[in-house]
Amino acid sequence: MSTMDTSVVLTPKKRSSRKLLDQLEQAVKKRSSANLIAWDILGGSSLSAPLSMNDFVKATDKGIPKRAVMNLAEVMDVPMKEMAPLLNVSYKTLSRKRTTDVLDALTSSLSIELASTVARGLSLFESREKFNHWLQKKNRSLDGFTPFQYLNTPTGIRTVNRILGRLEEGIYT
Repeated sequence: MSTMDTSVVLTPKKRSSRKLLDQLEQAVKKRSSANLIAWDILGGSSLSAPLSMNDFVKATDKGIPKRAVMNLAEVMDVPMKEMAPLLNVSYKTLSRKRTTDVLDALTSSLSIELASTVARGLSLFESREKFNHWLQKKNRSLDGFTPFQYLNTPTGIRTVNRILGRLEEGIYT
């Protein structure tokens, strides 16, 4: 993918966490699409809205800055120490990076997938607190594990997304 046009770059501005959370709350109230909410979580609000999933692929190829992961951790209400395993990087490696340092393609891809899942959950639950509570609650369809525990692999993220899809359809899981 290195030959791909990477004109779309996520460069999150440093903003207060309160401002980020307020912005997301407004987006959820306006029933913005999950893609737009994910884009905001990652810090893309300073850019034009993503036109398609290709914009997310381009951002993955270019790499997203650590600030985007910090935004995601803030929205999920988890410390960076708990974010690192979700991205398959050590906490030491992640903590050594500056907020503007760009992450590799795999870490960027996992971050974008997590942000998309979080955005879907925010849209469904219409509340960051309710969604984060659900993430930490044991789930029968996950054999008693929490959805959060499944977010460290692409397969686990896909599984959590399937559960969110069933909840959107009104199917108890």
